Amino acid sequence: MIHEERVKALNMEEIRKRKYILYWMQASQRTEYNHALEYAIMKANKINRPIVVYFGVTNDFPEANERHY
Repeated sequence: MIHEERVKALNMEEIRKRKYILYWMQASQRTEYNHALEYAIMKANKINRPIVVYFGVTNDFPEANERHY
């Protein structure tokens, strides 16, 4: 169960219907206790679409090093 106060719309764009739900993973690189990922999975299941998780490795993320990845 995701508490509604945790959900924040970042824009008012209409959600487009695609073949999958894209979850852009950046900070919480875990599958357990990751509320954003759980929310994305819940939304994907609701519309019967697969979920794709994207994580972009970059060397210019503030204070990041190899242990973070």
